[in-house]
Amino acid sequence: MTALLAQTIETTVLESELEAARTYQPAPHLTLIEGGPAAKLNTSLHPGVFKAFAAINASILGVFWWTFRGDGEALFMVAISAVYLAAYLGTPYVMTRIGNADAPQTTPFLKFLNEPFETWTGVITGREALTQVLLIPTAILVATIGMGSIIALAG
Repeated sequence: MTALLAQTIETTVLESELEAARTYQPAPHLTLIEGGPAAKLNTSLHPGVFKAFAAINASILGVFWWTFRGDGEALFMVAISAVYLAAYLGTPYVMTRIGNADAPQTTPFLKFLNEPFETWTGVITGREALTQVLLIPTAILVATIGMGSIIALAG
């Protein structure tokens, strides 16, 4: 009797999922920023965003250096990480200089922050694009500062 009841519940769940999938209506596409057909949308980030990204990552390495400044082996690992960071940031820079990349933006940074910026999921402002790019590295920097402070001041 219990097995029969389990089959009935399982079938009911399956049928309700199928019914929900059959009646699913996708939400209409919402445009976050009005930009008429004549408005030109940015599709590449301002160089200031990349500079801020590099500065945040260099700051993380600086916190590691400050945290482990008395240990030679740990500083050697920080130096290796600095080489990896240079490769991580330098490779795209060199590739854009060699290849046929888009011309770099010449608009002022503050103007970029307020202009529409096109992403795969829709149109946002440059300020929101900056936030999306820098949010995780900034959170990692804050966490690194906190943990580094605890380690350095405890020892």
